[in-house]
Amino acid sequence: MDCVTSAIEKKMHKCGDRTIENQTWMQFKEQAKKKEVYIFGAGSGLDYFFQYCYDCMPIKGIVDNDCNKQGHKLIWHCTEAWGTSYENIEIQKPDVLTNSINQNVVVLIVSTNYYKEIIEQLSQMGIRNCYVLLMLEANKRKTQLFIEKDTKKEIDNFIKKCLDLDVEENKIVMSIGEYGGHAKCITNHLLNLRNDLDIVWLVYEEDQEAPIGVRLVPEQNWKSYTYELETAKIWLFDITVENYIVKRKGQIYIQTKHWSSITLKKFYLDDKSSCTSPKIEAWIQHNGEMMDYLLSGSKFDEQSCESGFGFKGKAVRVGSARSDILFDKTIRNKIYHYFHIELDANTLLYAPTYRNNDYLNNKGMNIIMDIKLLRETLTYKFGGKWYILIRLHPRTDDKKCEWENFEGVINVSRYPDSEELVAASDIMVTDYSSIMFEAAYVKRPVFLFAPDKKEYIDGERGLLLDYDTLPFPIAESNKALMRCIVEFDAKRYKKAVTKFLEHYEVYEDGHASKRAADFILRVLSTEKEI
Repeated sequence: MDCVTSAIEKKMHKCGDRTIENQTWMQFKEQAKKKEVYIFGAGSGLDYFFQYCYDCMPIKGIVDNDCNKQGHKLIWHCTEAWGTSYENIEIQKPDVLTNSINQNVVVLIVSTNYYKEIIEQLSQMGIRNCYVLLMLEANKRKTQLFIEKDTKKEIDNFIKKCLDLDVEENKIVMSIGEYGGHAKCITNHLLNLRNDLDIVWLVYEEDQEAPIGVRLVPEQNWKSYTYELETAKIWLFDITVENYIVKRKGQIYIQTKHWSSITLKKFYLDDKSSCTSPKIEAWIQHNGEMMDYLLSGSKFDEQSCESGFGFKGKAVRVGSARSDILFDKTIRNKIYHYFHIELDANTLLYAPTYRNNDYLNNKGMNIIMDIKLLRETLTYKFGGKWYILIRLHPRTDDKKCEWENFEGVINVSRYPDSEELVAASDIMVTDYSSIMFEAAYVKRPVFLFAPDKKEYIDGERGLLLDYDTLPFPIAESNKALMRCIVEFDAKRYKKAVTKFLEHYEVYEDGHASKRAADFILRVLSTEKEI
């Protein structure tokens, strides 16, 4: 954050006939009584404004240059808007100010980094009646605009207020990040079974395909996040709950994990690349102690969660809700129609995982697969026309890949539901992603293309399973991959996959989400341990 002493030394700028360094709150408030007030900026400066400066003055609108914020409700980008009359106001394009010039507007610029550029932008639009929050606060003789807050004290005080509220017996809070996963499937069944539930999804963005009966709440807004959790009967999480949240008597914490019945890579307490400090380790262990139930899909699932989460509660083997879609025969037509694929064509889904070094260095995925040769090999082995659907990990920037315009290749990275892509495809190729097991549940052919096998296994992430014991053909080069495809034996493959799943007691039959929903409703209806 910029400090005031630094800001005052900046070059002088004028807004109308006033220099911004001489602006005062008294001047601004006098203008605000006569004109319509617009706030320019929906970043941290706006949080500061609502917390320290807002005194119920009427605000006509909020504008921002960031197209990713425009059209979103303010609560999704401003924590302190929570609980105010402005939490649902939409962030608009600056163009709206052009239409308001004749209505006498005053603009408060709350951006701390780009206020000079915004002043120039407003000037070009014919708007000169603007004020800068940074300078208004500087002239209150503060030594720093953003005084370092005692965040823990603030959170603790807010939690105390929430703890005085009743736990709502019909409220279920699900952390899903984005529409999909286990929560999506479980929610659909809950809505079919009960119409009196308050189902809350904690999500990152407002633009979600939520069904009727679901409330979307911004996960990044700590006040809304805290309020919903502290007043909910059930927490259904596929990640961990924030460390400052207090689990109250009578509240139930159900862990679903975001993977299915088997995951290849180590996680949380077993993964030293994510469990990097005693503080993080204590956070994960605290979660493990709070968890009452684990929705499990296999014996392997239960054992790995006991180790990775430090889980000490009760496992309920219902299967993996998100994997139910694999058994739905209608999904193929849906996906083919969405991507304009002929119904008599065949599809191979290529879903490689990300590489941590590439992610940290903001590099795209380097696809070294010979796409042209792959399509020719598939036609030679299985016949028919083939399309290659490429789905990169969400942490990988697919804009930096050049393969999208190759013949017969479709970029499906932005499609919201990976399970639907698996359900629709005839064959899967991946490397170290646990999505490999999804296809295996329905005995679809899976090939592992791992040209950096040694480097990844030795240096990237530890594995829970011996890679070479997986029931899928493994190739470390394009030539080896084509040979695996040509030599593929369906009967032998299905036998190996069946043996593997039976060994780890995998329980998947397409009805997991219904079993999960039934279990949740039983938990809601009883105070006793199930």
